[in-house]
Amino acid sequence: MPGERRTDLRMIKRALFAALVFAAPVCLVSAQDAKVSVDMIGIGRMSCAHWRSTKEHLLEGTVWIYGFWTGLNYVAAASVTQAKTDITTIVAAVEKTCAQQTPQTLASAVWTTYLGSRM
Repeated sequence: MPGERRTDLRMIKRALFAALVFAAPVCLVSAQDAKVSVDMIGIGRMSCAHWRSTKEHLLEGTVWIYGFWTGLNYVAAASVTQAKTDITTIVAAVEKTCAQQTPQTLASAVWTTYLGSRM
């Protein structure tokens, strides 16, 4: 009973996450092409250009990146390998992704970087 429920719930979480991870690259491209809006909170919804515009925005964005990355790892821990990267590497990699397309949102740049770090 309680143990069986926990096992069933864990299996459902793993299956859903696996579906998300394998569909993510397709969804990401489709979302960008179709201009689909994701309800993002905080500086993650702002552009890379905005994040890089002032020292204060850089600091706020860096804290946001750490939280978002941690959340992605938290979900990934249920079924797949987490992205193992040190803190300075994460921010540097996101900055590189942002530099390539400054109009993209910070969230999109982090997501792209996260997916790339797992390969």
